[in-house]
Amino acid sequence: MSEKHALVFGASGLAGWAVVDQLLRDYPSAGTFKSVTALVNRPLSVKDSHWPIGDLKSELHLVSGVNLLEGTVQEFGEKLKSKVPGISHVTHVYYFAYKQESDPHVQTATNCDMLKRAVGALNDLCPSLKFIVFPSGTMGYGIYLPGGHFKAPLVETMDPMPEPYRSEGWYYAFKEILREGSKDRAWTWCEVRPDIIVGFAPNGSANSLAGHWATYLSLYALVEGRGAEVPFPGSEGAYTALSTDAASTTIARASIWASLHAEKTREQLYNIADEPKPLAMKERWPRLAAYFGLVGVGPAPEGSEVVRPAEYCRKHAHVLEEHGIKMEVSQGDGLDAFVGYHLDFNRQLDTGKIRAAGFDEKSDAVEGWLRAFDRFKAAGIIV
Repeated sequence: MSEKHALVFGASGLAGWAVVDQLLRDYPSAGTFKSVTALVNRPLSVKDSHWPIGDLKSELHLVSGVNLLEGTVQEFGEKLKSKVPGISHVTHVYYFAYKQESDPHVQTATNCDMLKRAVGALNDLCPSLKFIVFPSGTMGYGIYLPGGHFKAPLVETMDPMPEPYRSEGWYYAFKEILREGSKDRAWTWCEVRPDIIVGFAPNGSANSLAGHWATYLSLYALVEGRGAEVPFPGSEGAYTALSTDAASTTIARASIWASLHAEKTREQLYNIADEPKPLAMKERWPRLAAYFGLVGVGPAPEGSEVVRPAEYCRKHAHVLEEHGIKMEVSQGDGLDAFVGYHLDFNRQLDTGKIRAAGFDEKSDAVEGWLRAFDRFKAAGIIV
């Protein structure tokens, strides 16, 4: 039996949840990990986690109340030591914790402090540590800038961004923290970089486009009726722009694979996507709408009334409540404009690097959305 012990920070988030899910499903093979410890801040029970707990081959420990914002390195380490069984045997860490802030400089400082706290504690407590994986995103290629910073396809050699943009993101600072933390130690690290993450989170996620659109389309079908046309909530440019999705399962598998192949992946950045071929929203939207019995069509004609999903959901929230669904009031705010209007340019990722390294799994990108919808429905998050 393997002695590998996986520790997952941010285990209730979109990608962190999937890492635990895949580890418990014995990816990449049965017996690879003896123990899996899932760390979350907000309370979460194993029952409500929706992880596959029926026939576990790995030991699962779910630890709530792990707040990376609090305490010194020593104090945080003491908390981990008291809460995590077998902390000294941890071998692989998946750092998927994240704190969103409106100010990019505050966001960078906050998230760097969190990682420093974690790395310092791990160095003190985990003599068997071999690898840390952290996820970034296409903000690292400057997609937040009008028109994007680089011309697609986006490749790893475009990293890092030039100043002043480099200082606005925490991804680059993370690498320095990890380089310094792993200096003269037995462990190493890598970074995985998807674009939009398509997945499920048991506590919900303000950054889940799949969750936001699932709620909107489910509600739209209830209010307007099955068979109704539902326009894409954005511009023609965003509807036709090319991009590459990454299901949370794909990100999880790539992360686990990378952590087990340190000889190849040491201090590397890898783009992650479900399939090499990019898609436009005009190819996704009709299939997403059809899941709910709707007819997905292009953006509303210029000059006509535009339906924003978040506004629509708030307006008809009582319909969801009648079906026992409680919706976050702020759900989708910011996502509407960013995905529907700002992302009106090609931003597809080149995934040749990780495929050449040995991770060559492919899956239908739209099916990733539909699997997420299935999970939302099973969890009672949508009708």
